[in-house]
Amino acid sequence: MRKLLIGALAAAAIAAAPAGAQDKYSLTLAGASPGGLWSTIGAGLDKVYSKAYPGSTVTYQTGSGGLANAKLINDKKVPFGITADMELAAAYRGEGAFQGKPQSSLRTLFRVYAPSSRFQYTYVLLNGDVAKKYGITDMASLKKNARQVRIAFNRPGNMDGDIGIAVIEANDIPVKSFKQVVRAASSEMTSLMLDRRVDAVSFGISYNHARIREMEKGIPLVQLSVGAAPSADVATRFGGQPCTIKANEHKFINEDKISVCVGGVIAVHKDMPEKQAYDLVKGVLKEIETFKGAHRALKAATTPQSIAEPAVAPHHPGAAKAFKEAGLL
Repeated sequence: MRKLLIGALAAAAIAAAPAGAQDKYSLTLAGASPGGLWSTIGAGLDKVYSKAYPGSTVTYQTGSGGLANAKLINDKKVPFGITADMELAAAYRGEGAFQGKPQSSLRTLFRVYAPSSRFQYTYVLLNGDVAKKYGITDMASLKKNARQVRIAFNRPGNMDGDIGIAVIEANDIPVKSFKQVVRAASSEMTSLMLDRRVDAVSFGISYNHARIREMEKGIPLVQLSVGAAPSADVATRFGGQPCTIKANEHKFINEDKISVCVGGVIAVHKDMPEKQAYDLVKGVLKEIETFKGAHRALKAATTPQSIAEPAVAPHHPGAAKAFKEAGLL
């Protein structure tokens, strides 16, 4: 098994260039922390390109996540990197952390997972005892009883927290109307719910994640639907898509719950050579089974169609050419 190389490299050492008569690529992929899904994706791409273009390697560079990666790519400090939809949207449009400074050189190479995979679904969960006490069954009754509810969102600076707040406010519930608002990481929110120190959470996490199961075992849960129109509005703002957890996919729901999902994108600079972008897409399409084998979640969710799904930043011309040849655009 190929070893995934992890580490921060100097900018001068991370140029991406084909070498020799036969195409061979040495690439640095900007990611996030080691050990998570993104590092697994990095390992999968390393295997993909070593098979598609023998002698090629992908080095996974740890970092601060998608917002930082977008700037690194735009500034030509790494050849490609992973961003979540909301991060790519903020960077490309010049919003949020990039207010007034659009990273307009960003282009989409391909998706590593689509919003429909539900790898990042925005749950709105209440402690079932609190929901029963105040008769909270939907967003309207949550609004009516907000003064009785302590709610948690992801920590400031994490755009998942922005989406969590947005789905609440899209239902005309001002965040300041809650009894208490806590900002914490998703693992901390799980503990806060189980310890009954907060009554509700609004955060993005993969469908049926271990943290959801942990909460479900410890306390009764009620999941609220964000609603079709609010979900569509928030999805448009953050580059995601409305998505659904279907009735009985969780024991604590008995009807479909609509919310917002975001996906993950491999982004590149617009100046990446067209042939290189073309080769990178062709390689992942050719070795899609190798890529899917990197993680059980990828195996279930990845298809040629999902890899080709558009994002806020347009496809690089080389990527578009490869997808069109495959009948995917």
